[in-house]
Amino acid sequence: MTDRYTNAEWASQIAETQKRVAVGNELREVPALGSKQFAETIDHTLLKLDATATQIDALCAEARTEGFKSVCVRLPFVSRCVSNLRGSPTIVACVVGFHEGTHDTYSKLKEAREAVAAGASELDIVLNHHILTNTTATSAESSSPPHPFTASHKTVPSDATIETITASNTAANSKPPSSTSSPPTEGPYSIPSSTSTPPSSSDSLPNYAAIYTELASLRSICPSPTALKLILETSRLSPPQILAAATLAAAANFDFIKTSTGFCGRGATVEDVRLMSAAATYLSTRQPSGGGSPVRRRTMQVKASGGIRSLDDAVKMMEAGATRLGTSSGLWIMQEARKVVRERELSPAEQARAQERPGGGVTRLYTDNSLDGY
Repeated sequence: MTDRYTNAEWASQIAETQKRVAVGNELREVPALGSKQFAETIDHTLLKLDATATQIDALCAEARTEGFKSVCVRLPFVSRCVSNLRGSPTIVACVVGFHEGTHDTYSKLKEAREAVAAGASELDIVLNHHILTNTTATSAESSSPPHPFTASHKTVPSDATIETITASNTAANSKPPSSTSSPPTEGPYSIPSSTSTPPSSSDSLPNYAAIYTELASLRSICPSPTALKLILETSRLSPPQILAAATLAAAANFDFIKTSTGFCGRGATVEDVRLMSAAATYLSTRQPSGGGSPVRRRTMQVKASGGIRSLDDAVKMMEAGATRLGTSSGLWIMQEARKVVRERELSPAEQARAQERPGGGVTRLYTDNSLDGY
């Protein structure tokens, strides 16, 4: 596989996205609370390293009962979930490169292949955000050695593309990430500068080409109908960097961009979801204002994850533009939704009596993780 564009060409396209994307304040429509469509926005999630088979079985049982879109688990549990959910519309999603995203590309490709072979219908892949925030590693791949796995295991075919990306990953992760980026001088995510073009030196840019090649490689071995979601880890990115990641994901034909792993810094925020939704719209349409972007025809969707633990959280994320929610509190959210619907149907006097009753009958099962992760 060859690079689609040079790094400078990627920088130019990303700068255009950074200049053109504008975030509005309109609220998106939310499916009726407690409805089948509402349940289908939820990826019921259990990603703790100490998860047990019993907990995974319960996760699947809850997902089947509630009609969630998917269960999202780590690779060792994919086949078990597929077996548990056989005959149900609920599908299985698997995380790849979780949760740091710094795994070498060969490992990500191997993990993705194994997940699909085990029956996963969707892959939530962690972006190597260390490369995106590092502006000093773009030329490192020419001097770094190939990954030792490909060098020492003769049964694995040598792949120059994989070795190149692996070397770039290694170089980026061995240096402290930069907190700066190179947005253009116009538009909502710009900074003042004496020039309106991105820096021409490849050493002053993140290695966009390496990121794209990794994403395109994953897409090539996991074609549609497998859905790919790119986890950006927005807590580690500035708004211009979020737009850069969205541009590369769209170019690689990913189906979703996703906020967070839930294991690194803050989780999803309304502001991040609004920005990602605006970027997805721009990158898939030719809009009258600014001409739009011709990157792809289908609109990427946005998945919000990390810290979504209540009905109010879920509604706010969907109003901001998320069409999918990653949460370990799916059961709790659905119970809250049904309670709200029931209370709306009561008379004022009945509502007053209901508020006086302690408890309310809502229980939080152990698949919810209120302290860590999703």
